[in-house]
Amino acid sequence: MMLYKRQKLLLDLVHAAGGELAATDLQKLLFLYSRQNEAEPSFQFVPYRFGCFSFQSYADRAVLEHKGLLFESDDSSWKLTPKAQPYLDPKRKAEMTHFVTRMVPERGHDLVRRVYRLHPYYAIKSEILDRVFPAKVDQKTIRDACPAHSGQALFTIGYEGDSVDGYLERLIRHGVKLLCDVRRNPLSRKTGFSKGPLSSYCAKVGIEYRHLPELGIPGHRRQELNTLADYQALFVDYRQEDLPQARQAIEELGTLLKQYDRIALTCFEKDHQCCHRHCVADEMKRLLKDCPEPQHI
Repeated sequence: MMLYKRQKLLLDLVHAAGGELAATDLQKLLFLYSRQNEAEPSFQFVPYRFGCFSFQSYADRAVLEHKGLLFESDDSSWKLTPKAQPYLDPKRKAEMTHFVTRMVPERGHDLVRRVYRLHPYYAIKSEILDRVFPAKVDQKTIRDACPAHSGQALFTIGYEGDSVDGYLERLIRHGVKLLCDVRRNPLSRKTGFSKGPLSSYCAKVGIEYRHLPELGIPGHRRQELNTLADYQALFVDYRQEDLPQARQAIEELGTLLKQYDRIALTCFEKDHQCCHRHCVADEMKRLLKDCPEPQHI
């Protein structure tokens, strides 16, 4: 049975803590371990209800439960089954045990408090701030960590090479209020990026989602794109043939920009020059009065 490296990390972390961990404790320990002990963190996180949180970890949890390596229970705790034993990494046991017992022995609100102090940005959406930090001076540190945003902004963003958590964190950090999906067919093999899951994840972090398929490019026209010249030829056709017919969708984007102030156009490619979303953004700038200069994040 094959497991990803990050899924094995989850099993090792729970095992080092005695075979069971409260859900909030797991998120905080996973956050600290990923940043302190891994050159390339296995998980990324978003500011969420109780602080740092990884949606990817819960997608992995569902896989581990399905494989019988974690007990299926409510979301309050993670507990290993006996079947998990062969998948534990004996080379990581001593390091992981030292981490959860000596380096970070706190649990519950003490652990949350430690993470909030070290990484206040991830507490900006916390629903338990009053309980963790009753002192106003501590709460001010969290408020001061909120990114400052002012004025209208138009962004474009791709999810290639990113996790759903890293992607959402970029949107949050830039104050995006509405995500406009300009894919023709919003399906993806990457966890969290098909239309249904993506709109659900956005809603959880306070971002609205809108799909505008009329701005997409049919899949058959995206074949054999091997060089920048191939992409440029495609985009010349797109600008000449597709965008003139999508004037209503461009005007809708203008209305949405006025309504939400900070919106992002999204598709797959990491490099905006290899994605038609930059053409859409350019067309908005050309046609819409007072449209801000697009920012590619």
